[in-house]
Amino acid sequence: MRLEGAIFSQDRYYYLRPTPGEKVPIQILNFRRVFAAWSHKLKNTLYFEKAPEELEEEGLKRVREIVLLQVYDWFAGREGLVELTEPEFEQFMEVYEAFLRQSGEIQYSRQKKGRKNENFFELQESLCIIREVRKGLFSDKL
Repeated sequence: MRLEGAIFSQDRYYYLRPTPGEKVPIQILNFRRVFAAWSHKLKNTLYFEKAPEELEEEGLKRVREIVLLQVYDWFAGREGLVELTEPEFEQFMEVYEAFLRQSGEIQYSRQKKGRKNENFFELQESLCIIREVRKGLFSDKL
């Protein structure tokens, strides 16, 4: 599941789908802006670096620009993908910037809004106390 290619692998991806109310701790591996399209032949979503030009010939539907978030799911113990719309990405970036400043744990959940599920991220504070490291000789501390 590498995101470097012009067209992503045709393999099936692992999509995080927590049940409503469930929060999954994740670690962010990568994110990038891509185009996604549904392939009826493959019954799978395909990801492209550039917008596909021949949609009808390829059998692609619902072409859209998304942010593809590559994460590590701590509950499942494997890498997965999360598709984010622009408003969801803005909410994610607020949480991610707070995570970079404070550390802690990013938790991913999905909330029902009308007929659709929306991705939601929140930062949980770390249970460990991080102490400041002071410069000095180790022999003095012994």
